[in-house]
Amino acid sequence: MSDYIVTDFQLSIKEGKLDDFKAIVNTMVEITKLNEPNTLVYEYHINEDGTECHLLETFKDSDAFVVHLGNVGHLFDTLFESAIMTRAKIYGNPSTELQQALGPLEVEYFAHLNGIERSSEKKTYTEQAREYARAREG
Repeated sequence: MSDYIVTDFQLSIKEGKLDDFKAIVNTMVEITKLNEPNTLVYEYHINEDGTECHLLETFKDSDAFVVHLGNVGHLFDTLFESAIMTRAKIYGNPSTELQQALGPLEVEYFAHLNGIERSSEKKTYTEQAREYARAREG
């Protein structure tokens, strides 16, 4: 079982706020990209009409997620001026510290039950990020 923490945050974008939403997302992505090598995946996916967005994240472990919250948490008020969190799911086994930090978000937790992880000839972005993280550890 890995220590990875995976998220799916679902956001409803407020009417007339799409441009504001995109601007704050761009800022958060840039901060994450520059400062967080243990944030393995940080991707926003938006529907065709620009009303719903999913934030998919993969962190090396709970500590990496806590670091992320420290880096972008101050932007949450701005984010929530343009969007409403409609669902928050965390997959993995987050630390008590991380669960406490996420407390106000009313998160649903899903513990790892079973599964496999394997690489393919054509690697996805997530697989490449995991390999990069492993290489840095070794």
